[in-house]
Amino acid sequence: MLEVRNLVIVRGSLRLKIELLKVRSKTVLLGRNGAGKSTLLKAIMGLIRPADGKIIVNGRDISDLAVEDRPLGYIPQRVVRLAMSPRGQLEYFSKLHGTDYRPLISKLGLEGLLRKKDLSVGESQLLAIATVLLKNPDALLMDEPCANLDWLNKKLVLNLVRSLDTPILYVTHDPLEALLVADEIALLEEGRLKGVYPNESREKVQKDFELYDLYERLKNSGSGIET
Repeated sequence: MLEVRNLVIVRGSLRLKIELLKVRSKTVLLGRNGAGKSTLLKAIMGLIRPADGKIIVNGRDISDLAVEDRPLGYIPQRVVRLAMSPRGQLEYFSKLHGTDYRPLISKLGLEGLLRKKDLSVGESQLLAIATVLLKNPDALLMDEPCANLDWLNKKLVLNLVRSLDTPILYVTHDPLEALLVADEIALLEEGRLKGVYPNESREKVQKDFELYDLYERLKNSGSGIET
Protein backbone atom coordinates (compact mmCIF):
# COMPACT_ATOMS: atom_id res chain seq x y z
CA MET A 1 0.00 0.00 0.00
CA LEU A 2 1.10 3.54 -0.79
CA GLU A 3 0.37 6.28 1.76
CA VAL A 4 0.84 10.02 1.50
CA ARG A 5 0.71 11.82 4.85
CA ASN A 6 0.71 15.56 5.55
CA LEU A 7 2.46 16.30 2.28
CA VAL A 8 3.03 19.98 1.50
CA ILE A 9 4.26 21.01 -1.95
CA VAL A 10 4.99 24.60 -2.97
CA ARG A 11 5.79 25.28 -6.63
CA GLY A 12 5.48 28.91 -7.68
CA SER A 13 1.85 29.92 -7.18
CA LEU A 14 0.79 26.30 -6.62
CA ARG A 15 0.46 25.08 -3.05
CA LEU A 16 -0.71 21.52 -2.37
CA LYS A 17 -1.49 20.00 0.99
CA ILE A 18 -2.42 16.32 1.11
CA GLU A 19 -3.32 15.32 4.65
CA LEU A 20 -3.88 11.62 3.90
CA LEU A 21 -4.12 9.56 0.75
CA LYS A 22 -4.05 5.77 0.81
CA VAL A 23 -3.69 3.73 -2.37
CA ARG A 24 -4.66 0.11 -1.84
CA SER A 25 -5.77 -0.92 -5.33
CA LYS A 26 -6.63 1.45 -8.19
CA THR A 27 -7.08 5.02 -7.00
CA VAL A 28 -7.76 7.64 -9.65
CA LEU A 29 -6.72 11.21 -8.91
CA LEU A 30 -9.19 13.40 -10.78
CA GLY A 31 -8.77 17.12 -11.27
CA ARG A 32 -8.77 19.92 -13.79
CA ASN A 33 -5.71 21.07 -15.74
CA GLY A 34 -3.29 22.84 -13.42
CA ALA A 35 -4.76 21.32 -10.25
CA GLY A 36 -1.39 19.82 -9.31
CA LYS A 37 -1.99 16.17 -10.17
CA SER A 38 1.30 15.69 -12.02
CA THR A 39 3.15 17.67 -9.37
CA LEU A 40 1.87 15.33 -6.68
CA LEU A 41 3.03 12.24 -8.59
CA LYS A 42 6.47 13.76 -9.13
CA ALA A 43 6.74 14.50 -5.40
CA ILE A 44 5.78 10.92 -4.51
CA MET A 45 8.36 9.62 -6.98
CA GLY A 46 11.03 11.92 -5.55
CA LEU A 47 11.42 14.10 -8.65
CA ILE A 48 10.21 17.12 -6.65
CA ARG A 49 11.14 17.70 -3.02
CA PRO A 50 8.09 18.59 -0.89
CA ALA A 51 8.27 21.15 1.89
CA ASP A 52 6.92 18.62 4.38
CA GLY A 53 5.24 15.25 4.73
CA LYS A 54 5.90 11.54 4.36
CA ILE A 55 5.66 8.93 1.63
CA ILE A 56 5.11 5.45 3.04
CA VAL A 57 5.10 2.19 1.08
CA ASN A 58 4.00 -0.99 2.83
CA GLY A 59 4.75 0.58 6.20
CA ARG A 60 8.21 1.85 5.21
CA ASP A 61 9.00 5.57 5.11
CA ILE A 62 10.70 6.24 1.77
CA SER A 63 10.59 10.03 1.95
CA ASP A 64 14.38 10.41 2.01
CA LEU A 65 15.21 7.79 -0.60
CA ALA A 66 16.62 8.73 -3.99
CA VAL A 67 14.37 8.32 -7.02
CA GLU A 68 16.13 5.15 -8.18
CA ASP A 69 15.82 3.57 -4.73
CA ARG A 70 12.08 4.08 -4.31
CA PRO A 71 10.07 0.87 -4.78
CA LEU A 72 7.75 2.63 -7.22
CA GLY A 73 7.08 2.53 -10.94
CA TYR A 74 6.38 5.77 -12.80
CA ILE A 75 4.69 6.28 -16.17
CA PRO A 76 4.93 9.95 -17.26
CA GLN A 77 2.49 11.73 -19.55
CA ARG A 78 4.65 11.50 -22.64
CA VAL A 79 5.29 8.07 -24.08
CA VAL A 80 8.90 7.05 -23.53
CA ARG A 81 10.52 5.56 -26.63
CA LEU A 82 13.98 4.02 -26.34
CA ALA A 83 16.36 3.28 -29.20
CA MET A 84 15.84 -0.46 -28.81
CA SER A 85 13.62 -3.10 -30.32
CA PRO A 86 10.71 -4.12 -28.06
CA ARG A 87 12.36 -7.47 -27.30
CA GLY A 88 15.75 -5.83 -26.76
CA GLN A 89 14.24 -3.30 -24.36
CA LEU A 90 12.54 -5.99 -22.29
CA GLU A 91 15.66 -8.17 -22.26
CA TYR A 92 17.82 -5.25 -21.13
CA PHE A 93 15.55 -4.26 -18.24
CA SER A 94 15.02 -7.89 -17.26
CA LYS A 95 18.78 -8.19 -16.75
CA LEU A 96 18.92 -4.84 -14.96
CA HIS A 97 16.26 -5.84 -12.42
CA GLY A 98 17.03 -9.55 -12.29
CA THR A 99 13.58 -10.52 -13.57
CA ASP A 100 12.18 -12.51 -16.50
CA TYR A 101 10.00 -10.59 -18.92
CA ARG A 102 8.44 -13.67 -20.57
CA PRO A 103 5.86 -14.54 -17.87
CA LEU A 104 4.85 -10.86 -17.70
CA ILE A 105 4.37 -10.59 -21.45
CA SER A 106 2.32 -13.79 -21.44
CA LYS A 107 0.17 -12.57 -18.54
CA LEU A 108 -0.49 -9.23 -20.21
CA GLY A 109 -1.06 -10.73 -23.66
CA LEU A 110 1.62 -8.61 -25.30
CA GLU A 111 3.38 -11.28 -27.34
CA GLY A 112 2.51 -9.42 -30.55
CA LEU A 113 4.74 -6.51 -29.54
CA LEU A 114 7.83 -8.69 -29.66
CA ARG A 115 7.36 -9.38 -33.35
CA LYS A 116 7.25 -5.69 -34.30
CA LYS A 117 9.86 -3.06 -34.97
CA ASP A 118 7.71 0.05 -35.33
CA LEU A 119 5.12 0.44 -32.57
CA SER A 120 2.11 2.74 -32.49
CA VAL A 121 1.92 5.31 -29.71
CA GLY A 122 -0.47 3.07 -27.78
CA GLU A 123 1.74 0.01 -28.24
CA SER A 124 4.73 2.05 -27.08
CA GLN A 125 2.80 2.95 -23.94
CA LEU A 126 2.03 -0.73 -23.32
CA LEU A 127 5.72 -1.51 -23.72
CA ALA A 128 6.63 1.28 -21.29
CA ILE A 129 4.21 -0.12 -18.70
CA ALA A 130 5.59 -3.64 -19.13
CA THR A 131 9.13 -2.28 -18.79
CA VAL A 132 8.30 -0.51 -15.52
CA LEU A 133 6.61 -3.65 -14.16
CA LEU A 134 9.87 -5.58 -14.60
CA LYS A 135 11.08 -3.62 -11.57
CA ASN A 136 8.36 -5.36 -9.51
CA PRO A 137 7.26 -2.02 -8.01
CA ASP A 138 5.22 -2.01 -4.81
CA ALA A 139 3.01 0.68 -6.34
CA LEU A 140 2.60 2.26 -9.76
CA LEU A 141 2.21 5.98 -10.54
CA MET A 142 0.55 6.73 -13.87
CA ASP A 143 0.30 10.31 -15.13
CA GLU A 144 -2.43 10.55 -17.78
CA PRO A 145 -1.11 7.54 -19.74
CA CYS A 146 -3.95 7.90 -22.29
CA ALA A 147 -3.66 11.65 -22.82
CA ASN A 148 -2.11 11.44 -26.31
CA LEU A 149 -3.75 8.24 -27.49
CA ASP A 150 -6.50 7.66 -30.01
CA TRP A 151 -9.57 5.64 -29.03
CA LEU A 152 -8.26 2.20 -29.99
CA ASN A 153 -4.90 2.71 -28.29
CA LYS A 154 -6.66 4.11 -25.24
CA LYS A 155 -8.70 0.90 -25.01
CA LEU A 156 -5.49 -1.14 -25.08
CA VAL A 157 -3.96 0.81 -22.19
CA LEU A 158 -7.14 0.93 -20.09
CA ASN A 159 -7.67 -2.82 -20.43
CA LEU A 160 -4.07 -3.45 -19.40
CA VAL A 161 -4.31 -1.13 -16.39
CA ARG A 162 -7.46 -2.84 -15.19
CA SER A 163 -5.75 -6.24 -15.42
CA LEU A 164 -2.90 -5.32 -13.06
CA ASP A 165 -2.78 -6.38 -9.42
CA THR A 166 -0.28 -3.67 -8.39
CA PRO A 167 -1.67 -0.71 -6.38
CA ILE A 168 -1.98 2.20 -8.81
CA LEU A 169 -2.33 5.95 -8.36
CA TYR A 170 -3.72 7.00 -11.74
CA VAL A 171 -3.97 10.65 -12.75
CA THR A 172 -6.52 11.93 -15.26
CA HIS A 173 -8.81 14.87 -15.90
CA ASP A 174 -11.28 12.67 -17.83
CA PRO A 175 -14.31 11.57 -15.72
CA LEU A 176 -15.15 8.68 -18.08
CA GLU A 177 -11.61 7.35 -17.88
CA ALA A 178 -11.73 7.65 -14.10
CA LEU A 179 -14.95 5.66 -13.85
CA LEU A 180 -13.58 2.92 -16.12
CA VAL A 181 -10.35 2.45 -14.13
CA ALA A 182 -10.97 3.32 -10.50
CA ASP A 183 -11.84 1.36 -7.43
CA GLU A 184 -11.71 4.71 -5.63
CA ILE A 185 -11.71 8.27 -6.96
CA ALA A 186 -9.94 11.16 -5.24
CA LEU A 187 -10.78 14.72 -6.31
CA LEU A 188 -7.96 17.27 -6.21
CA GLU A 189 -9.23 20.84 -6.15
CA GLU A 190 -7.91 24.13 -4.80
CA GLY A 191 -4.73 22.50 -3.56
CA ARG A 192 -6.43 19.84 -1.43
CA LEU A 193 -8.15 16.50 -1.71
CA LYS A 194 -11.89 17.04 -1.57
CA GLY A 195 -12.47 13.44 -0.59
CA VAL A 196 -11.92 9.86 -1.66
CA TYR A 197 -15.02 8.12 -2.96
CA PRO A 198 -15.74 4.51 -3.93
CA ASN A 199 -16.45 4.01 -7.62
CA GLU A 200 -19.94 2.54 -7.70
CA SER A 201 -20.55 3.20 -11.41
CA ARG A 202 -17.88 1.13 -13.16
CA GLU A 203 -20.19 -1.69 -14.27
CA LYS A 204 -22.72 0.72 -15.76
CA VAL A 205 -20.03 2.83 -17.41
CA GLN A 206 -18.43 -0.30 -18.87
CA LYS A 207 -21.72 -1.18 -20.57
CA ASP A 208 -22.02 2.35 -21.95
CA PHE A 209 -18.39 2.22 -23.03
CA GLU A 210 -19.11 -0.88 -25.11
CA LEU A 211 -22.37 0.57 -26.47
CA TYR A 212 -20.74 3.77 -27.72
CA ASP A 213 -17.55 2.16 -29.01
CA LEU A 214 -18.18 3.39 -32.55
CA TYR A 215 -14.96 1.91 -33.93
CA GLU A 216 -16.02 -1.59 -32.93
CA ARG A 217 -19.66 -1.13 -33.91
CA LEU A 218 -18.86 0.33 -37.33
CA LYS A 219 -16.40 -2.46 -38.01
CA ASN A 220 -19.04 -5.07 -37.23
CA SER A 221 -21.96 -3.26 -38.81
CA GLY A 222 -23.13 -4.03 -42.32
CA SER A 223 -25.45 -1.05 -42.78
CA GLY A 224 -25.08 1.57 -40.07
CA ILE A 225 -25.43 2.39 -36.40
CA GLU A 226 -28.64 1.94 -34.47
CA THR A 227 -29.24 3.45 -31.06
